[in-house]
Amino acid sequence: MVRGFYAAGSGMLANSRKLDIAAGNIANSRTSGYKRDKAVSSAFQERLVLKMDSAAPSETQQIGSVSQGQTIGSVYTSFEQGAIVETGNIFDLAISGEGFFSVLSADNTVLYTRNGEFCLDRNGYIADSAGGLLLGQNGPINTRGMAFDVSPDGVVSVDGTPVDRLAIYCPENNDALVRRDRGFAATAAAGQRPFTGSVFQGCIEVSNADMLDEMMAIIQSQRSFQSCSQAVRMIDATLQKAVELSRMNV
Repeated sequence: MVRGFYAAGSGMLANSRKLDIAAGNIANSRTSGYKRDKAVSSAFQERLVLKMDSAAPSETQQIGSVSQGQTIGSVYTSFEQGAIVETGNIFDLAISGEGFFSVLSADNTVLYTRNGEFCLDRNGYIADSAGGLLLGQNGPINTRGMAFDVSPDGVVSVDGTPVDRLAIYCPENNDALVRRDRGFAATAAAGQRPFTGSVFQGCIEVSNADMLDEMMAIIQSQRSFQSCSQAVRMIDATLQKAVELSRMNV
């Protein structure tokens, strides 16, 4: 009976985590370049169930197995390409294919993002909404306030003259990226390879989180959570009855 508490309780915790993940995806469904998270459920190791003969305690018979509940084995990020939408804003950039824009954040750390909604700061640098500077191979890109163009291979030209190439980071192993508030940080295991995609100016990549899929995930997790909580209440009521009966027999 107590095992039922553990199984139902672990189900409640797992579904609560799924709800948090789906809610985060919905909250960022309109964030350019956002990559949705997915939860991977796994069961605790199953245990064998044996029937013991009271007349012959040494003789047992295997009658099956029982699961100890479920847990969230891992949370991984889906890096599927989002749709590319034309905006007409020259500061908007989108990557078709694999790769990330490199942005120097305010604390001097480099983050990698697919969010290409950039603007021009007061010093003529191309920056994101938080003030992070878009990096080229020679450092932050400064347009000096003049017109600029970005070619499909990432070459930045200011007033018709090439000045730099976007520092687009292509990891060999996306699973080695760590999500941060405004992008991803790379670990040593991520590696790097050449960029083979294309850059589109005047476009953005929309989030790959589908609102309908996430709403369905929330409904499913809510119902599973409710089922587990109902099981906990039923087990608790049964144990209370057992305690009452034991007191009556005393």
